[in-house]
Amino acid sequence: MSEAATERIVKDRSKLRVAAGSGLLLILAVAVWFQRDIVTGALRESRALPATAIVLLVLLALYERWSRADIVRRLLGDPIGIGTAVTVHDVGTAVSKGVPMGGALGTAMRWTIVRDSGVSAARFTTMLFAYGIATTFVSWLLPFAALLVDLTRRSADATDILILTAIALVVIASAVFWVLTLRSDRLEAWTGARLRAIWLRLAPRVPSLGAHDPAVGLAEVRTELHAIVRNPAVLLLRTAAAQACGSLILLVALRGVGVGDELGLTEFFRVFFLTHLLGTFAPTPGGVGVVEAGMTGALVAAGVGTEQALASVIVYRFLTYVLPIASGAALWAWWRVARKGDESARLASGPDPCDDGSRGPADVDASRVV
Repeated sequence: MSEAATERIVKDRSKLRVAAGSGLLLILAVAVWFQRDIVTGALRESRALPATAIVLLVLLALYERWSRADIVRRLLGDPIGIGTAVTVHDVGTAVSKGVPMGGALGTAMRWTIVRDSGVSAARFTTMLFAYGIATTFVSWLLPFAALLVDLTRRSADATDILILTAIALVVIASAVFWVLTLRSDRLEAWTGARLRAIWLRLAPRVPSLGAHDPAVGLAEVRTELHAIVRNPAVLLLRTAAAQACGSLILLVALRGVGVGDELGLTEFFRVFFLTHLLGTFAPTPGGVGVVEAGMTGALVAAGVGTEQALASVIVYRFLTYVLPIASGAALWAWWRVARKGDESARLASGPDPCDDGSRGPADVDASRVV
């Protein structure tokens, strides 16, 4: 298949995804209009949260952001501090959640930040892969564990067995795929040859690429991922703790609006993690609309009142969806202002004799894109 045909297929898929997301948002907007009385009641419920619940929710939301940023910091290593890691994480999250098909732009913006901190392209790529793989595995393993715990209190039915089997197959297949991929020297050689071919085509347009060998970077990424795979427990546990913190935010919101014994803890965690997993397949940015509808419907099916369920989900999504977008946008603006100030100071002090003008292999300056 030619490169032009491949690009056309990718563009068609992107258009289809955007169209599907737009259509879904339109359907949800119509549904909200017809259920506006329930939505109004839910907003009224959310405003009645007690002060202790609000304080706890804020602390949990801050911890969730810090824990995810700390994972990024540990994967990137020195000289990245927690402040830069928060900026890197929140900026990428804001773009991926707030912009349709914003993953590539979010990656470019993250790279622009970490590159200025002296992080190599190979280490940055390792972080992206490791963080993404760990998040994927945890997103499947948490509902599996929650369902198993829930089944200690009731008998399993055919649906439970089907869900457990499907999750187990996905996790096992993913683990086998990544182990074989990282162990394959032939695959590394094949991928390195293809990357070199692409590099040669791009080099006339981007001269800085000529100073870098992509195959060397690929070998570095593979070596670093190997080291992580040998001891993945710490990364998986930290990722699980960050995701579990999101469930606690919703649980506190539910208790704050008066939901009690009608929703047991084991049933709540089963509902949350299963709907969270399904929300990752939503065609809208960050699952907006789909997650709210699915989670509210699942809570109502579990015995929670409609207005209470919707009020809790609104609070949960505000803290885990709206605030990260606002935080990421603010941190990006702050970083650009600080960067311009540093550049002005360097220009005023004269050129750096140690600076040869070379750049990294992924020199897409996102500050010029946005």
